[in-house]
Amino acid sequence: MMNNKLISVIVPVYNVEHYLNRCVDSILAQTYSDLEILLVDDGSTDSSGAICDAYARQDARVQVIHKKNGGLSDARNCGIEHAKGRYFCFVDSDDGIAPQMIEVLYRNLLNAGADVSAVALKYFSTEELPAVEDALEKVQYMTGKEALRSILQSEELGDFAVNKLYKRELFENVCYPLGRMMEDQGTTYKLLDKCQGVAYCPVPLYFYYQRPDSILHKRTLKFYEDKWDMGCQRYQYIREKYPDMLENDAAMMKIVEHCYPYLRKDQRRKAEMERFLQEFRTEAEGLLDSGFMRKYRLLKQSRGLYSALFLLKNGRAAK
Repeated sequence: MMNNKLISVIVPVYNVEHYLNRCVDSILAQTYSDLEILLVDDGSTDSSGAICDAYARQDARVQVIHKKNGGLSDARNCGIEHAKGRYFCFVDSDDGIAPQMIEVLYRNLLNAGADVSAVALKYFSTEELPAVEDALEKVQYMTGKEALRSILQSEELGDFAVNKLYKRELFENVCYPLGRMMEDQGTTYKLLDKCQGVAYCPVPLYFYYQRPDSILHKRTLKFYEDKWDMGCQRYQYIREKYPDMLENDAAMMKIVEHCYPYLRKDQRRKAEMERFLQEFRTEAEGLLDSGFMRKYRLLKQSRGLYSALFLLKNGRAAK
């Protein structure tokens, strides 16, 4: 019989020996104790695997899975396959969480009868975790469709895998895309769309570490390719199911603006971007901020000039 209160905390681990203790200690310090902590060692070549094993010897709630390196998505999927909890929570191994985060997520999910519960996220770049803020903010409740609109509009709720608690059944027939960057962008919308309700507490209880060698700071050509492909899939999915959601067009426009200068030499992707520009619904222009409106008009007038100006200012994507 499944323990209906057990929460599986899934932590993908890869070469994070300098950050792993801070992360796992923050999970072990949770005020909610009915946890299964899955440390998925994704073929680390430093001491990360040994650190994981040491935690497993110290606390029976910690389980370690050593596997061949397959990337972040593969590690998360592996954790999901092994998880026994009624609920899933993801924590990246260089991040940390406030002591009450999981308790707040769980309480809000139960009180709302929701399928997903979320808290705000705070970025930090220091060795110590940020100070914990009072979590007594009013909880916001939304439908799955409203949650989709929210992640298209801002990073408040966000399409992050982290900062959320999920009912395990949401992951039936949903997994993280293997070998892809921007894997959250390609997955979270599918989970939210399966929700009857989502609870959101606007207090930053998840601490996202900004380190220069992280995946999202490596802006390679693959980063833009995956951002575009994941964005296209999300756009088409939402456009077909919610054709009235203009926020979808506005969000896709921002992806075009971001990716076009780097992918314009890829004829297939260039054609896809230019086709979107032709089909973009002008009713969504009001949802773009003034900066994006200027870029959008320049993009429409002269895509070649826009790309040249962008590359002159920002440099070329890494090869």
